[in-house]
Amino acid sequence: MTRHRLLTVVLLAALAGGARAELGASDAIPGYLLALRAYETSEFSRAVELLEAAMTVEPDCARCAHLLGKSYGRLAERAGWIEAMSLARKTVAALEQAVELAPNDVEALEDLLRYYRAAPEFLGGGADKAEAVERRLRDVSGRTG
Repeated sequence: MTRHRLLTVVLLAALAGGARAELGASDAIPGYLLALRAYETSEFSRAVELLEAAMTVEPDCARCAHLLGKSYGRLAERAGWIEAMSLARKTVAALEQAVELAPNDVEALEDLLRYYRAAPEFLGGGADKAEAVERRLRDVSGRTG
């Protein structure tokens, strides 16, 4: 672990403990907000670094997992074929984790659906998986309005 990453993890651990009582778990992690800013400015590697550190502090952070999946996906779009395959697997794993942690999160479900539709089966995609997520989205949408 690099010195910078170690310092980030220590800082996140210290800050997250006090903020957690006032905010939701995802909002309690300053690294998420920094990662969101990095993602929005196309600094996807930085976002991944921050989110991986945040997930070590708060492994149940659905927002972190979702943004991590999106960040891996953006890196995969820019990578060579071999690296893109590894990043694609990380993308789907993070998106699936986000949906597992927050089963009714429409945005996470939609992103997972897009992945399943676009990716071949050997990278975790496929029509059957996409159909299952579509059904789930209809169920969630029916419950929420």
